[in-house]
Amino acid sequence: MQWLNKWLYPGIKVKRWLILFILSFVVMFIGFSGLMGSFFNFIKIDRINIDNFFYRLHKLKAIDYILFLLGLVGMFFAIRRTYFSIFAIFGPHKEKEFINIAYQKAKLKRGPKIVAIGGGTGMPNVLRGLKQYTLNLSAIVTVADDGGSSGRLRKDYSVLPPGDLRNCIVALADEETLLGKLFQYRFEKKGDLAGHNLGNLFLTALTHIVGDLPKAINESSKVLAVSGKVYPVTLDNIVLKARLKDGRKITGESNIPKARGIIEKVYISPSKCKPYPMAINAIKAADIITIGPGSLFTSIIPNLLVPGIVEAIVKSKALKVYICNIMTQPGETDNFRVSDHIKAIFNHVGIKIVDYVIANNKLPDKMILKKYARENSYPVEIDKHEISRLGVKLFEGQLFKPGKYIRHDPELLSKMIMKLILV
Repeated sequence: MQWLNKWLYPGIKVKRWLILFILSFVVMFIGFSGLMGSFFNFIKIDRINIDNFFYRLHKLKAIDYILFLLGLVGMFFAIRRTYFSIFAIFGPHKEKEFINIAYQKAKLKRGPKIVAIGGGTGMPNVLRGLKQYTLNLSAIVTVADDGGSSGRLRKDYSVLPPGDLRNCIVALADEETLLGKLFQYRFEKKGDLAGHNLGNLFLTALTHIVGDLPKAINESSKVLAVSGKVYPVTLDNIVLKARLKDGRKITGESNIPKARGIIEKVYISPSKCKPYPMAINAIKAADIITIGPGSLFTSIIPNLLVPGIVEAIVKSKALKVYICNIMTQPGETDNFRVSDHIKAIFNHVGIKIVDYVIANNKLPDKMILKKYARENSYPVEIDKHEISRLGVKLFEGQLFKPGKYIRHDPELLSKMIMKLILV
């Protein structure tokens, strides 16, 4: 009971409204008692004249009516002010926004169950957009990354790579404020921390403290007030490998694009790793499953190679949507059209797992295209006939906003995804 007593401490502004509530209840009870007493004085136990009911009712004492109504108003006002006083402690200066916030949260809780599968830099943009429509959002993220800060931590501390998971956690935060920026902060200067991301270090340390990565993700999600769930696709330490068309075999996710060859097949080791159970449960319960955008062979397909993931997708009654990249990626999808992305997925999983493909049909500014062309990156062509031949329906539109970089815009993309519900 000690925690309850603390609400009565000075400065919290709860005692005054509690006292008002008690007094109002007493006043209301007195008025109610007077009304009932006066009313039953008019009623004869052995003979009740229903015709005279309203006549008798209006003759009740006016003071009793006043006391009863005054008590009700006082109780309502006391409850309202107590609620705002408590809310003001946790959200200063937001008392007037409370109703809007409560309504918005209630609305989002009724939103569709959406599962987003992928990784890399494309996945967070999907999540940023979709969190405006639903709280029932789950991100299933690849853990095959072995480059940069994630790769170093994976090697030095024997943990799963935290980078893609961290990006998704921050993207799902209610407000990407200072704490979110802190999670994304990267040490740039020389030294042992150079290149490391603070969020990666935080997740790595928390994993060792709480015992495993899912618990660390859960605790981090609480810190950032995340709207949704983030799951690794597996808890096993998998390594991504590739076989190129020229016969070369490449080991390591970060080495595959660097090989600059035509990728024939990617596979994971160990091949019999176990899927994370919560990820499977999310897929089974989904209304919509989105795959991508992101690096096709190193961020998207590795998720589908984990045993049990494709089986769960096939069995799910959810609408399955592939979000195609806007630009080709050097070393992975050179000269790829939209249908080539879909074929690569179907060839790796051995079955059709996509109902719709969302693709960009708007060309960026010529100056931006020239900049990307210098990096051997070009717009992904929409080949409608071949897409249709694969049994996949095309949903096209503008997916980016003008700027220095050509990236999926969260707002435009999420609107297209939500429209599919109505199709």
